[in-house]
Amino acid sequence: MTLDRIVRRNALRYPDKAALVLDASSCTWRELDGRVDRVANALHARGLARGERVAVLLGNCAEFVELYFGLARAGVIAVPVNYRLTPGELAQLLRHATPSLFVVGAAFADKASDVAGLLPELTTRRWIVGDAALPGAEAYADVVAGASPAAVAESGDEEDIFAIFYTSGTTGLPKGAMVSHRNLVANAFNQFVADGSRHDDVNLVATPLYHMGAVFMAVTYMMLGCTQVILPSFDPARWLDAVGRRRASVALLVPTMINAILENPLLADADLSSLRRVFYGGGPMPPTVLRRALEQLRCGFTQGYGLTETLEATFLVAADHVVDGDEKQRKRLASAGREAVDAEVRIVDGHGRDCATGEVGEVLVRSASVIRGYWNVAEETGKAIRDGWFHTGDLGYLDEDRYLFVVDRVKDMVISGGVNIYSKEVESVLYEHPAVLEAAVIGLPDEAWGEAVSAAVVLRPGMSASADELIAHCKASLAGYKKPRHVAFLDELPKNPSGKILKRELRRLLAVPGEVA
Repeated sequence: MTLDRIVRRNALRYPDKAALVLDASSCTWRELDGRVDRVANALHARGLARGERVAVLLGNCAEFVELYFGLARAGVIAVPVNYRLTPGELAQLLRHATPSLFVVGAAFADKASDVAGLLPELTTRRWIVGDAALPGAEAYADVVAGASPAAVAESGDEEDIFAIFYTSGTTGLPKGAMVSHRNLVANAFNQFVADGSRHDDVNLVATPLYHMGAVFMAVTYMMLGCTQVILPSFDPARWLDAVGRRRASVALLVPTMINAILENPLLADADLSSLRRVFYGGGPMPPTVLRRALEQLRCGFTQGYGLTETLEATFLVAADHVVDGDEKQRKRLASAGREAVDAEVRIVDGHGRDCATGEVGEVLVRSASVIRGYWNVAEETGKAIRDGWFHTGDLGYLDEDRYLFVVDRVKDMVISGGVNIYSKEVESVLYEHPAVLEAAVIGLPDEAWGEAVSAAVVLRPGMSASADELIAHCKASLAGYKKPRHVAFLDELPKNPSGKILKRELRRLLAVPGEVA
């Protein structure tokens, strides 16, 4: 099935049930289905053909959901983009995706204008959502209101691309993961089992809708006809209020969000009686934070492990979250759980041979949720998917009961606040500073963010630069969340005999007070 059928089916089964709920508005499944038809008809009327791309630069709003399903109904591919990226980063991404339409939220109109200035060769239609001016853009509200309300005939195939989700780039250009309708449907069935999902659940969406996490969680619970309560952004007080006021029963949170909720003084008096399941992932979960969450949120927890390219490969289900169990049970709180129903995990060594139980190697995944490749980069696809197995670049091991423990990342990815940040991208910017001779970026444990982007820098002889200066230098070229939070100055970086920087040794060095100048 294609994902737009979820909305059509729910319009027949639950026509008057709330589909989307926001601060001051809501719409039923019947109303949402009608708007999805109008979006699809508007796209067809403007000549967009199957397989063309539409870039979407929006915050969390009802229009974002309408667009996802309207694009799917029209056979057009969504390209959700991170609103925190700089105009230069966005221009690089759009140059690769070549969208036929750019949908922009009012809050990002100025940024979209800057992007257009950087991409004079990219001629594309534009729609503006909200009250703002964007040269040459049609108002989204007028577009939808003026479109035909006729039901759009079902077409397409579950193997068609639903969306291209861009991952952080390691070679200067992000890679576009081609996520099919089938990938998300297969993941939903896996999550039904892991979460014990129910048709009367209410899903509270607090993570960005441009991100795979919010999308797979919404798709899973929309398949069951569940109401989606959408917050414009995450705020712990607002989240606690929404759980009680909207009777939310399930929610996706990254570890930093959970920590912020636990630290909020309103938690003590919050009504969490409706909350039955928190799904978490997207970064390291400190064991102390998890134990506090289990005690204070008083609900079941599910952890999911996977990448944008694989969706959820393993789950640590509620029954595995035993705080006062035996040694084996306590240890498993640090694991990523066991394979999803429709997933296989292998651990292989550097020669592709299967590792023994407890032996660390690269994590490989095979399932119906694994993407078929990256957009327009066949070479990267060939590197990642070999003989049907996706090579995650993560290091881990399986215990005797096939619980997966992820211990490191081959690709040196930093996960800060649930967002993936690749060290090479930050290093490239640091090297552009005239005073920098060498630079290496790693993630160090951080109680608030899970990991903090940390840079080790060797300055050129006779030159100087402060930590604040280098952080500002990075912020000028990168989205704010990618800039280093800490900069350490060293006389030299630890290296092996062939000259490769030893990041494992660097982590040890930077974690020891007094070792860093």
